Amino acid sequence: MLKAGFMEVDYTPEEGWMPGQIERHYAKGARTPIMAHAAVIESGANMAVLISLDILFVSQNFTDGLRRRISERIGIPAENVFVAATHTHTGCGTDVDCWGTPADAEMASRVQEAAFDAAVIAWENRVVCRMGVGTGFDARFNFCRDWFTTDGTIKFNPSMKNPEKLVRPYAAVDHTVNVIRFDDMAGNPLCFVVNYANHLDTNNRRDAFSADYAGFMRLALRREYGDVAVLFLNGCCGNVNHYDFATGSHLTGHCREGVLPSEEIGNGLAETVEGITPAILTETKTVHIQSRIRSYMTSRRLATEKNKAWAREWQATREARLAAGEKQDLRKDILAELYLCDESKLAKTVDLDIQVMQLGPIVLVGLPGEVYSDVGLKIKALSPFPNTVVVELVGGHKGYITPEIIQRSGCYEGTYSNIAFAGPEAPDVLVEGAVQMLKALYEVDNHTVIGDFAF
Repeated sequence: MLKAGFMEVDYTPEEGWMPGQIERHYAKGARTPIMAHAAVIESGANMAVLISLDILFVSQNFTDGLRRRISERIGIPAENVFVAATHTHTGCGTDVDCWGTPADAEMASRVQEAAFDAAVIAWENRVVCRMGVGTGFDARFNFCRDWFTTDGTIKFNPSMKNPEKLVRPYAAVDHTVNVIRFDDMAGNPLCFVVNYANHLDTNNRRDAFSADYAGFMRLALRREYGDVAVLFLNGCCGNVNHYDFATGSHLTGHCREGVLPSEEIGNGLAETVEGITPAILTETKTVHIQSRIRSYMTSRRLATEKNKAWAREWQATREARLAAGEKQDLRKDILAELYLCDESKLAKTVDLDIQVMQLGPIVLVGLPGEVYSDVGLKIKALSPFPNTVVVELVGGHKGYITPEIIQRSGCYEGTYSNIAFAGPEAPDVLVEGAVQMLKALYEVDNHTVIGDFAF
């Protein structure tokens, strides 16, 4: 017997700071609400909780505390709680410093309370239901933002003005749209869990809170299906955004004059989900639920002597530059302070917690950072499960997870900073660790029945 419950709790402030950009942006009101979304799935003696938060990211301490509270309240192992941040850049404050926006412990506590309440109410409201999975494809909205150029370098967000200087994108992008759908016994949708890989930084008007394109997708799905719950799980998109640099212009179909790209993308993804929906066969049968969390260690980056020499010169000339009328460069000021900090207070390693969770025919892989697209594609290719969904920013934020070539390139994502500090081996650690865990999960109580034979 399969049971599930769903709940969303709104935590949109009336006004406040929005982390996500280097400069600080202040919001008044909201274009779409920002919420904690929860799904509780029970089958047989096992149960899992999925939580999606409309927030830039949260710390591992935040996630560990939330998992522990939910575990104690509803009586399941903490590792059966899957907590993902959508990475909206127009969400509320969080418990992690981000460039010019300091951590906001009070707002983070409010978000955690909302997530806890959503999980408990979803658990209390479990009903017998049907579950099914489906996969679609949508290449209209997500593109690699790092490009090899004719001068032999890799550029982050290269100029739209000279497409002839672009050779090829650094990596392939995952265009799949993965859907888990829960129906009531009459076949009416109760909840959609949607996975897609694209930066939630498509809202170019940063004066109000918004869940970005995920929020507009929810509104569109509700117009079609009524009062359904919609959980969004972001895929590996550390190097992915909505600008198609190959065309030499950002004025593509989802960036029309006068229309927010986030609304266009959200409506477009909702159409894709609606196209997948008829092919999803939802069933009431018991599904296998299991989850594991393991920690893998990688090195922590520290400032090089070149970094420190630049930082000393930058700080020494700061007053003269400002007196000469130069605009303050907040990013460089923050980098210089980091490069000259007391490194004895910094850990020399970074622990990367990986979570794998099986929900019957589909498996979720949770990774703790902004992860490059090729990492997610490798994990999918090497997974023993045919339906493998890779989700970033699960269990906390360990910064950009970038390969060595990007760290040497000078690209934004690879420049050592307070949001990019894991060592160059981190992508390989995630791939190897996730695949090991998936193989171990596959060997526990998974079998296929063909006629009278079980495999």
